[in-house]
Amino acid sequence: MSLELTIQRLLNEIGAKLRIVQLNGRVGRKNVIRSSKVNIPGLELAGYWDFFSPNSLQILTNKEIKFISTISATAMKSIFQHMFSYEIPGVILLKGLEIPQLIVDLATEMKIPLLQTNVDNTDFLQEINSFLYKEFAPRINIHGTLIDIYGVGILLTGRSGIGKSEIALDLIGRGHRLVADDVVNIEKTSETILIGYGEKILQNTLEIRGLGVVDVRKTFGIRAVRSRKRVEVQIELVEWNSEEQYERFGLDNKKNTILDVDIPFITLPIYPGKNITVIVEVIALNYMLKLHGEDPARELQDKVMNKLKFQKSIINDKLFKEDFE
Repeated sequence: MSLELTIQRLLNEIGAKLRIVQLNGRVGRKNVIRSSKVNIPGLELAGYWDFFSPNSLQILTNKEIKFISTISATAMKSIFQHMFSYEIPGVILLKGLEIPQLIVDLATEMKIPLLQTNVDNTDFLQEINSFLYKEFAPRINIHGTLIDIYGVGILLTGRSGIGKSEIALDLIGRGHRLVADDVVNIEKTSETILIGYGEKILQNTLEIRGLGVVDVRKTFGIRAVRSRKRVEVQIELVEWNSEEQYERFGLDNKKNTILDVDIPFITLPIYPGKNITVIVEVIALNYMLKLHGEDPARELQDKVMNKLKFQKSIINDKLFKEDFE
């Protein structure tokens, strides 16, 4: 991450949305959250700390509040002194719950922000987990160009100068949308989903050798760009080599792994005069067909195999009859 996730940043970015207020002034707002998961201390309140997560935000639910209401002030102080000694980033109290003043005073003394949300519990936990997952999502930078073609996120890669940006410009002219050029930031937002976006300083621009920088948004209009898109197919552009064996039937479904997510990978040889733009469009359309359970290459193979089997059966029948003549 470019910026550490502090309590202050959390409040700035989702505090209003989740209606979070701080119960002990502004203490501890520089505390850093270092985990994508929240922790609900259960066994810890009973004195078992072996699996405590000190880097996580601590969430107090109705169960925890009811439990601490049954113990003495001395025991309560001892438990929370121990918890706060880990220098946890902060504690969030769910909607409608009240916490003893002793804990508020102790949190203030030990510089632990004590927050409370006014959003319903289920909605809050869903939103905070989603925010933290995105904040800590694995990220990688790839040299390439990301285009939205018919709703499919196509990542063009290949050596510098091979023509990725020029192909992207042609695709934009045909009504498709630029997401990122030159540097594509990719983050894993779930176990199977990669989201790509461009560097802020380069957003909406293409660098065309011999021409210079093109502002796609200003030149082609707002519909020619988008800020983020799922990365679904990677096309590696390579120079044509007559000695190489390239895929001809589309039966070999190659994959490339990015951040532990497999996506279809196609090696596309190029040479002067070859209409790469139309081929890239067809790759996107073919991918959409496969998503709907149709695979033209497999269907053709099945037709050919069925025809061969039919012809073989005719030959076998003829030979069988001749044996009895």
